[in-house]
Amino acid sequence: MIKFMHKYAKFFYVFFFLIIISFIFFYVGPPDKSSKQLALVEVGGKKIYPEEYWRMYENMKNYYSNALKEKFTPEMEKELNLKEIVLEGIIENELLLTEAANIGIKVSDEEINDSITHDPSFIRNGVFRKEIYIRTLELSRLTPRYFEQKRREDLTIQKMRKVIELSADTKQDLPKELAGQSNDNKQAMESILKSMQEEQKAKTVRSYVQGLRRIIPITVRPELIAYGKEDGYASEPVV
Repeated sequence: MIKFMHKYAKFFYVFFFLIIISFIFFYVGPPDKSSKQLALVEVGGKKIYPEEYWRMYENMKNYYSNALKEKFTPEMEKELNLKEIVLEGIIENELLLTEAANIGIKVSDEEINDSITHDPSFIRNGVFRKEIYIRTLELSRLTPRYFEQKRREDLTIQKMRKVIELSADTKQDLPKELAGQSNDNKQAMESILKSMQEEQKAKTVRSYVQGLRRIIPITVRPELIAYGKEDGYASEPVV
């Protein structure tokens, strides 16, 4: 499985991103404002603290653990570079939020309300239950105002990505070694082709983000999440 995932790693990137988007603002309480803790990431004027990173990382790790069961080993986790993907996902999302504000992309209150009332987490027997919504937030030490602010950012990122993806060339052909497979594998081939098309969109977004990196100030302090030189990060803050 690892061999297959490495061979077609570029097609799996989009799935990692979708998981990050799904969890990035969910059950992540606000940092203690009285704390003098250093920010892990600063993008423009926005600060992201280590506890936010670790909660998102644990959500992502748990997702793969639940999906792959005993196959998801510490070795697989390291080979897939989940820690690096989460950190890069945070930076990418903050860059997209900054640019969305610059070009005037907004999310209305109606869109936020629609997103929340159709969230499966708050629905029972096909109906949105406000008491479940409030109780869920309370258990996570979140206020509705904070949660809705983060949901607005989540939806803004999705809008920004869709705008960028409009310029992506999604006309893709299967790799030669996969072309000409029997009809028995038609569904699998269609899935791989769809993954390739989604990867092309993700590649377009990454290219756009790389351009943003050159014009928006970024500071990363990887030592705050215990990365060492052996992980490919410098021990000093990267600006």
